[in-house]
Amino acid sequence: MILDKFKKDPSAELVTVTPSVNIFEKDNEVALELDMPGADKEALDVNLEGNTLTVRGRTRKDDIPKEYQPLYTERRQVGYERRFELNIDIDRGGIKADFIHGVLTVRLPKAQSAQPRKIEIKS
Repeated sequence: MILDKFKKDPSAELVTVTPSVNIFEKDNEVALELDMPGADKEALDVNLEGNTLTVRGRTRKDDIPKEYQPLYTERRQVGYERRFELNIDIDRGGIKADFIHGVLTVRLPKAQSAQPRKIEIKS
């Protein structure tokens, strides 16, 4: 049988990886885009504590039907985690996140005190 050359992999555990990120800034906002392919939307967690933004997520665990015996597995459950130290004041009530096609976008509005301000010059 062709499949006889494959062996069971007993180490099929959660593997944690650091997602790739792009960070963008404009006057009133900072945006982060994190690649988290295969992540389960319900398992995503975005948390801002102090000046530390933590992003976590994981893929779904593959469920093998009970009537099947695994012969070989390379796919593992993947956990994503990344932390960012923010050096600007954030309007915590305005933080938004969305997850589309495996990309988590987190929008962090700058606090009024952190936004550029034009100063009127009087004579």
